[in-house]
Amino acid sequence: MSRKEAIIEAATRLFAENGFHQTSTLDIAEAAGVAHGTIFYHFKSKEGIIYEIFRRSGQTYVAELKYEVGRYQKGIEKIEAVLRFNNAFSRSHSKQLLIFLRDFPEKLASKENKLKDLVKATGDQVIKIIEQCLETGIADGSVDTSNIKNSAHILNGLIFGLMHMNLLSPLEIPDLTYSVDEFCRRALAPVSLPTNGLK
Repeated sequence: MSRKEAIIEAATRLFAENGFHQTSTLDIAEAAGVAHGTIFYHFKSKEGIIYEIFRRSGQTYVAELKYEVGRYQKGIEKIEAVLRFNNAFSRSHSKQLLIFLRDFPEKLASKENKLKDLVKATGDQVIKIIEQCLETGIADGSVDTSNIKNSAHILNGLIFGLMHMNLLSPLEIPDLTYSVDEFCRRALAPVSLPTNGLK
């Protein structure tokens, strides 16, 4: 493992365990087994490290999400794949997501922020993927929605809320995978028109 990778791995673990502000660059250097100055050789600041963690996680998320939805043909199946993928990704990348959920919100207040721009760009890509899934569903008849953009944001909000609940809730959360699939399938199902008793 390179020194840069060791720094990222150590920082991810320490940020997740202790929080971004409670972790110093000296802590990271010691955990990574590198000289303190090596941190600043690879990253200009602690913010540079968290930017790289989010950049990598976001790229991985988008690439794997695209692959996962590409495995299905029908729109509703693609939507369900998005939900299942997010659940699995939340487990396999829990440290990175915990850092994002707990330490990122305060950075939203900044007007000029590379990190905020990165997160927005990643979020825009995710919304676009969900919109494409909905469009496919409308075309194949498996989805009915009057507003694709709003529906995509609602689904993304559901995903984000479940992630937040699973990683930060003090309560024990049951496995909701099947229930979420069923909920979305019902919510997006095409409405059958009344037949007025005619067959």
